[in-house]
Amino acid sequence: HQSGSGSVTALIYHKGFLFSGYSDGSIKVWDVDDKLATLLWDIKEHKSAVTCFSLSETGDSVLSGSADKTIRIWQIVKGKVECAEVIKTKDSIKKLEAFSNMIFVITKGHKMKLLDSSRVSQSIFKGKGVKSMVAAQGKIYVGCIDSSIQELIVTSKREKEIRAPTRSWRIQNKPINSVLVYKDMLYSSTTHVEMSNIKDLRRNYEPQMSITAEKGSNIIAMGVVEDFIYLNRSSSANTLQVWLRRTQQKVGRLSAGSKITSLLTANDIVFCGTEAGVIKGWIPL
Repeated sequence: HQSGSGSVTALIYHKGFLFSGYSDGSIKVWDVDDKLATLLWDIKEHKSAVTCFSLSETGDSVLSGSADKTIRIWQIVKGKVECAEVIKTKDSIKKLEAFSNMIFVITKGHKMKLLDSSRVSQSIFKGKGVKSMVAAQGKIYVGCIDSSIQELIVTSKREKEIRAPTRSWRIQNKPINSVLVYKDMLYSSTTHVEMSNIKDLRRNYEPQMSITAEKGSNIIAMGVVEDFIYLNRSSSANTLQVWLRRTQQKVGRLSAGSKITSLLTANDIVFCGTEAGVIKGWIPL
């Protein structure tokens, strides 16, 4: 699907619909079946780029974060998409995760904030530059610029380092560009992908798997569906590499046609949005 709204900067699946956010601030909602995508709604409320989406923990609403320093909460009510709440923030928003009645935010300046139910903001992981995060099993896992991974236990607000920064005079720190959890496994990506069992993280961080990238190439985004890992690398920004999860073998690549600007794995489909404003989807065989 092509749009006149600039690049596709965010994607999420909600109640059977695909939400796409764009660099001009618009949000489009699609009905996607096997071969066809039908545009249902085109909403223009954000003043600048939609940078991220998240689902509320109950799954009844979608949150959008934007460079316009707002978070908007959307609900599908009586066959229409309505904005239920607008939350103003001090910073442009890069990423967000909703968890119970709280919202975790990564700002443009790589700071991490927690908004409580009354939308009061507090800083967490104060000394860290934060790049990525994922909520899973009562915790938030946070990937940092110094290549460390931090963990926040949400109920107690306890912060803990689970992967120390890589310290070497030869290696400059490699930011953790993405973290995701799939079937009890925590995946993190820098120049390579590491996979660890969440249950083992309490004791020590020992990755059970590592996929190494080409030299000098960063993994910008990744997704996991069933047996496959999809990687978007800085050295080949228009393509997704496909790897087998269990054997760490590269088995193919998918071309998006232009630079990939967002990636979503949902309902066993891989979606990516591009700089050209196109959304492509693949069903793994």
